[in-house]
Amino acid sequence: MPQADYPFFSSLPRTGRLIQYSVKLLGLLAAFFLWNTSLSAEPLIVGIAPSYPEPVPQYINMLPEVKEKKLRSDDEPEPEKVSTPEEKVPSKNEVWQKVFEHISQETKLDLVFEPASSQLDFELKLAKSYYDLALVTPLQFDAFRDNPGYQAQVKRKAQPIRSIIFVKKNSRIKTFADLRDAIIAFPNPLNFESSIVPRESLKRLNFNIIPQFLSSEAAVYQEVIRERYIAGAGTHENFRAQPIEIQSGLRIIWDSPGFSPHPFVAHPRVDFFSLIKLKRAFVDMIKNEDTRKLLPYIFVDNGFEVARSSDWDEIKLIDLNELNGSIKNTQINTN
Repeated sequence: MPQADYPFFSSLPRTGRLIQYSVKLLGLLAAFFLWNTSLSAEPLIVGIAPSYPEPVPQYINMLPEVKEKKLRSDDEPEPEKVSTPEEKVPSKNEVWQKVFEHISQETKLDLVFEPASSQLDFELKLAKSYYDLALVTPLQFDAFRDNPGYQAQVKRKAQPIRSIIFVKKNSRIKTFADLRDAIIAFPNPLNFESSIVPRESLKRLNFNIIPQFLSSEAAVYQEVIRERYIAGAGTHENFRAQPIEIQSGLRIIWDSPGFSPHPFVAHPRVDFFSLIKLKRAFVDMIKNEDTRKLLPYIFVDNGFEVARSSDWDEIKLIDLNELNGSIKNTQINTN
């Protein structure tokens, strides 16, 4: 290399010039490696917890006057008609497919959404490291966090899980304190949002109740309407998913404290650069007009934010053996 052409490098000691060349070469090799890896990368398999709620109509929830119109009894005078846009509610699989198509387009990663056939199928695939990425319940995250090592990436922003307890609208129960020592209906004991969260919250408040476990969340709402139970537990999401006649016949009497929501997790084999792109794409969804319209259907009000696995350390404080220890054969089939 002629010194006159490269006065700066010629002024460096020989060792300094070697370091400069080495850094440039390493940079080129790293760029080539990342480019080559992106071309030959395997698709990332994505799963969603089957217990995650189904989408509900959004226009009815956004227009109180429409809901009021539906709640009127037949003998009341017909109010002025309100025209509403026709809404086709997507299924859970359809809306998540659209979400992952967008994320894939933004990140240039090949994401393949594979719905699980059942809760057991989903958890077995998590245990066997089948999923690269998954939206899981907090309880599932706690179970598979250490082995095989799934780690949290994003969660919905400023929107914790809150459980509710409801009674029939014309119930003699006036305050939540009236439910002390009462029999309250819950879905199965391992349903995190509608069963574990409310019972754990009540335990921490030293508020004693007698749990009765039914076959499903829908059964809890139906049996309270039929007055077989004085109260039942659920969430705001599955309350909104009930038929309008059931919603209108119930009254929410208590909200639980908030718990960290479902984490979107990644298997350790997913590389660092892919995770950076995924997190950015999720956080930016609320800024995009098309994807912002999808968020209400997946029960996300404020968009997504970056998460840390430590956000779910609270789950380790829940002693399921103690919480479910007194459960005998209390589950009934309401079919």
